[in-house]
Amino acid sequence: MKNALKTLSFFRNVVFLKWASQIVFLVGLLYIIWSYIQNAVVNLEQTNIAFSWGWLGETPGVSIAEGMYTLPNSGRQMIQVGMLNMLRVTVTGIFAATFLGTFLGIARLSKNYIVEKTSTGLLEVVRNVPLLVQIFFFQAFVLTFPRLEVFDVGTYNLHVSAKGIAFPWLNRQPTAYLFWVYLIAILILANKIYKWRVQILEREGRETRPFLWSVGIFFGLLVAGWYGGYRVMGVIGFLAGYISTGVDLLPAIFYQILFSSVAVFIGFRSTKKFIDSKKSEEAQGIYSDDDYFKIILNVVVVLLVVVLMFSSVGLGLSNFLVGDEIVFKADWGVPQFFDGVNNKLYWNPEAKIVLEAELDGMKKAEIVDWIAVPGTEVTKGDVVAIVTAKDLKGDLNQEISINAKYTGVIEEVFVSNGDTIKINDKTYDIRVTDSKPLELSRPKVEQIGTTKFKRYAEGFGKSLSVGYFAIWLGVVLYTAIFISEVVRAGIMAVSKGQSEAGLSLGLGRGALLRLVVLPQAIRVMLPPMGNQYLNLAKNTSLGIAVAYPEIVAVGQTLYNQEGQTLPVFLIWMAFYSTVSLTISTIINYYNRKMKIVER
Repeated sequence: MKNALKTLSFFRNVVFLKWASQIVFLVGLLYIIWSYIQNAVVNLEQTNIAFSWGWLGETPGVSIAEGMYTLPNSGRQMIQVGMLNMLRVTVTGIFAATFLGTFLGIARLSKNYIVEKTSTGLLEVVRNVPLLVQIFFFQAFVLTFPRLEVFDVGTYNLHVSAKGIAFPWLNRQPTAYLFWVYLIAILILANKIYKWRVQILEREGRETRPFLWSVGIFFGLLVAGWYGGYRVMGVIGFLAGYISTGVDLLPAIFYQILFSSVAVFIGFRSTKKFIDSKKSEEAQGIYSDDDYFKIILNVVVVLLVVVLMFSSVGLGLSNFLVGDEIVFKADWGVPQFFDGVNNKLYWNPEAKIVLEAELDGMKKAEIVDWIAVPGTEVTKGDVVAIVTAKDLKGDLNQEISINAKYTGVIEEVFVSNGDTIKINDKTYDIRVTDSKPLELSRPKVEQIGTTKFKRYAEGFGKSLSVGYFAIWLGVVLYTAIFISEVVRAGIMAVSKGQSEAGLSLGLGRGALLRLVVLPQAIRVMLPPMGNQYLNLAKNTSLGIAVAYPEIVAVGQTLYNQEGQTLPVFLIWMAFYSTVSLTISTIINYYNRKMKIVER
C-alpha cells in the first residue's frame, strides 16, 4: 500500500509533471516534423522525383534577364542571382522609403493647405490600391514609351523607352573597392571627430564647431583619397594575401575541431555565468526546476553541436570552408575569401579582362598576334593583340587591334596565337597601377549585329529594366505611405511643451523639428518602422508578376525545370527568415541604443 502511494505521489509531483510535459511536447513536435518530411520524401519518390539537392550543382541551361550572372553555371549560382536581385530592391528601397515616408509624414502636419491636402490625397490613393495593381500600373507606364528603333542607336544623357530607363552613372573601376573602404574609414573618422568636439563643448562650454570640423576633415581626406590617397587601404589586401596562404594549409578537421571548441567554450561560459548568478545574496544558491532545465539544455545543445560537427554534415561544412566542395560548383571557402580580398583591396588590384565586341555583329575572334606577355607594363590604350573579328555567319572577317583597358602590369595570359575565343571569354589578368575609382559613363543604345534587336549597352551608364523599375517604385511608394503615418504619429506623440520650449529659446521651425522633435519621436517610430521594412522585404516577391528575376521567380523556374519543389521552398523560407531576422536585429539594436536610460 505504501509503495502504491509513493508511486501515485511521484506521478503527482509538480517537478515530474513539468519535466514530463515539456519532454513529451518536444518529442511530439520533433515526431510531427520528421513524419511530415518522411511523408514528403515518400510522395516525391512515388512521382519519380526523389528529394535531392543535386540540382544545385547542375547547369540549369537557362538565362536570367538581369543580375550578376546572366548565364549561371549551376542551380546554386542561379539562386544566388535571385537573392542578390531581391537584396538590390530591399536595401535601396528601405533607404528611399524612409526618406520619402519621413518627408510625407512631416508634410501631413504642415500648416500649408496645399501641401497637407496633396500629401493626404497621395496617401489615400496609394494606401487603398492593392500593391500588385500599383506594380502593374508602373510597368504599363514604362511600356507606353516607344520601343527602341534603329534611329535610337547612339549615346544619350537620359533615355526612356519600352526597354526601361537609362541615365548617366559612375561605373566601377578595379580600384573602386579600395576607394569604398577608404570612404567608410574616413566617414567613421569624421564621426569620431564630431563626437570628440561635442565632448569638448560639453566639458568646457566653449564653441568647438563640431560640424565644421568633421565635414572639413571628411572632404579634405576625400579629395586626397580621390587623387590616390585611397591606396593606403591596400594594406588590407596585403595582409589578406598572407592570411589566405596560411588558411590554405589548414585541413578540414581543423574547422570541425574549431567549431566544436567554440561551442564548448560558449556553453561552458554561459553555464558558469548562470551558476555564478545564483551565488548572489538574492538567489542564495537555490536552484529551481527551470534552472536545472536550463543547465541541462545547455549541455545537450553543446553535445549536439559537437556530434553534428563530426558527422557527415560537419564534414561537408568543413570541406566547404576549406574550398574543396565540388558537388554544387561552389567556389567559396575561407582561402578563396581572403584571396578575393587580396585581389580587390591590394595596392594594385587585379582585373580580369574578357574579350569585348569591338565591332557590330562581332561574336568571336581569332588571335593573329598576341603582343603583351606576363610581366609587360602597358598603358591604357596600348595595343596588346591583333585579332580577326568574326560573326556567326562568316560575313564579318576584319582584322582589328585589342587595346589595353587599364594601365598596369600583365600578370597572366589565357590565350595564344591561333586560338579562337568568344565574346566574354577571359583573355588576361592585369595588376592595375593607375586608374580612377569611378568613371562617369553615359547610356548607349546599340544594335545587336545585323538583327533588328536593340538594347542598352552594358557598361555604359545605368539602365533600369521595366521589371526592376515597377517593383522598386511600387514597394518604395507603398511602404513610404505607411512610414509617413508612423512618422506623423511619432511627431504627435512628442509633448507639445517640447515644441513650445524650443520656440521660446529662439529655434526656427526647421531647427525645432531637427533638434528637438525628431530625436524624441524616433524612439516611438523605430519599432513600427521596423515592421514596414519587413513588409517591404517580403513584398519584393511580387517581382515575379512583372518578370523581375528575384529569388521567387528564379526559384519557380528551377523547380519547373528540375521538379524539386520542396528544396526550393525550403531555400525560400530560410532566405526570407534570414533577411527578416537581420532587419529585426538591426532595428532592435538601435531601439535599445536610443532607449531613455533611467537612474
